[in-house]
Amino acid sequence: MAVARRLHVGTDMQPPEDVSPDLTETKATVRFGLQEALELIETPQEADAVLAHLEKAAAGTTEEQAGAAARHEEDAGKRVVDSALAGDRPRTERAAEALLSAAAEAVAPTPAAPAVAEGAREAAGSRARPSAVPESPRVRAGRKHLKEAALRRMAPLQALDARAFLAVNQSPHPWWMDRLADWLAVTANGGWLWLIGVGAAGIAGAPRSARILAVLAPTVAVTAWVVEYPIKAIFRRRRPFIDVVRALVVGKQPGSWSFPSGHTATAFAAAVVVQDTWTRATPLVYSLAAVTGLSRIYVGVHYPGDVLSGAACGLVIGWMIRSATHIGSRKRSPRRV
Repeated sequence: MAVARRLHVGTDMQPPEDVSPDLTETKATVRFGLQEALELIETPQEADAVLAHLEKAAAGTTEEQAGAAARHEEDAGKRVVDSALAGDRPRTERAAEALLSAAAEAVAPTPAAPAVAEGAREAAGSRARPSAVPESPRVRAGRKHLKEAALRRMAPLQALDARAFLAVNQSPHPWWMDRLADWLAVTANGGWLWLIGVGAAGIAGAPRSARILAVLAPTVAVTAWVVEYPIKAIFRRRRPFIDVVRALVVGKQPGSWSFPSGHTATAFAAAVVVQDTWTRATPLVYSLAAVTGLSRIYVGVHYPGDVLSGAACGLVIGWMIRSATHIGSRKRSPRRV
């Protein structure tokens, strides 16, 4: 009865139109299983034991291998719950197995994987928006012990990156900032925000808009392609499964190709091109690029290191394309605005 009641919490709300009831139930099941697992972690020592078991179990396994092994599960959340509630095993092993199961299901090539990842983020307390699902003090305590144990096991720079992520992602999220972040996620993808903005400025009478668009369009296209395919594909292939589990614990969407941030790269590449002609708009365009990068941390899909690397990639690619096209060169004596 207790299990049924806890699974029902949060599932009696109307699901979004684009999410099926089955996936909503999957998310709730995964969240419940991981909350049960977190309640098993009562001390920092137990958290260390859980992570030691995770590292041993995930050693030598890649993200792709773990996802492929999980893709035949009929119920993506069942294994998570079963692992947490298997009373004949030590508590730390049960908690570790539940985390491993959730991480594997979240990167499996199945339609349920996004729902699993969302349920895991809710349980781990790393959603961009506060969850409406009530939690027990034991869940919160177990999550705190596990996060701190994970941070202690990271290299210094990794830990700094993760702590900065937590500071931004777990800060207050007013509704208007959520809406802005969601809007940027859609319009800044692929550089559309910049293309539309410069086009609108041209319609309003801003000079040299057509020339900027002629350079801006290939710039964002090339930047998006370079970051999304060669760079991200390389890092995805090399990522061990333990990093996926760690990302799930500390907070960041598991299974994503997230290094570097594509949104940030295209934003900074576009800023380089636009400010080269519209110099008076330099503070505005770089501020917009920076806000785009920060929004990726805010919604919980990138670490600050991903965003900084994306900004660096964008600046380099934007500068190279700008130099190749000689936009704003002295020979052409552009009219500044």
